Amino acid sequence: MEIQEMRQSFIDSAIRIVARDGMEKTTTKAIAAEAKLNEAYIYKCFSGKDELLSAALHMEDENFANLLQKTLPVMHMQGFSWKERAYILWKKSWDFILKEPADCIFYIRYYYSASCRIHAYETHLACFKPLIEKASKSFKPATNMDMLIHQIFSTMLFFASRVLGGELENSEETTAWAFEQIYSFVVPNVKDEVLEEEGRKGAL
Repeated sequence: MEIQEMRQSFIDSAIRIVARDGMEKTTTKAIAAEAKLNEAYIYKCFSGKDELLSAALHMEDENFANLLQKTLPVMHMQGFSWKERAYILWKKSWDFILKEPADCIFYIRYYYSASCRIHAYETHLACFKPLIEKASKSFKPATNMDMLIHQIFSTMLFFASRVLGGELENSEETTAWAFEQIYSFVVPNVKDEVLEEEGRKGAL
């Protein structure tokens, strides 16, 4: 087995274990057993568990960033208001993160762990920096984009955890309600001229 293939096998196994058993039970021994590989091979691919989990988060971040990169052009569609466009972007994002429950549960558990803050958070921010810079043109100069994106992420993950935990139904109503919660704190930061321009286009 090639090193790259082995790395991916360990990453996939770590995601499954974190999602199924939680962070505390995610040991290198458990990851190796899940991957059906010798534990020593982990250290041929990574410096240890922290780097492995960081790599798993980075893979998830890249997948999500790629989706956003492909979907962001909807924010320039003709004939829709800014809110309507934002909802299309939200719906694509929401459906994406709920599509693979294990990946989403892993993301939630690791994202809020101490290990993530120490070993992966800076890489996480860097992954979305180009998208943040592109989106920031529509927001007021005083907007702290990093804080706003963190708030959006946290709210999205909160609602996702409730859906996956069975507290909320995965329905159109939940999708729309969650969007309204996020939209309520995002829209005050959008430039007035952007909202006015998009409103005029939407009325055409």
